[in-house]
Amino acid sequence: MKRIHYASGSLLTGDDIADVLVRFGAALAHNNSAAEVRAPAVTEGGAAGEVLLLLGPASQMLAEDEPFDGQELRDEPFVAEFEQRIAALAPQRATYVENGTEDIADVDIDLL
Repeated sequence: MKRIHYASGSLLTGDDIADVLVRFGAALAHNNSAAEVRAPAVTEGGAAGEVLLLLGPASQMLAEDEPFDGQELRDEPFVAEFEQRIAALAPQRATYVENGTEDIADVDIDLL
């Protein structure tokens, strides 16, 4: 488990969740953007719950390992969604075109 220190508070969550939140915050900062995030976390009573975070260019987070007597908090759909969101914020690269325009009828090359 990891404790994320954020603003004037902290939250306890699973390792994979903490890692993806920190990387998403970095991706947002790189794009000068912000987002509200509802993330799985362990409440003060030790139960699984949810926190609402505002992540943006000025977000400063520290994630550190913390011992926890309970089970590791996991949320694979959450992590997968944020992996996709991080990828969408990454620089876009040109892709390889296998076929050219020679087989397309009435293509005006000057407009391409």
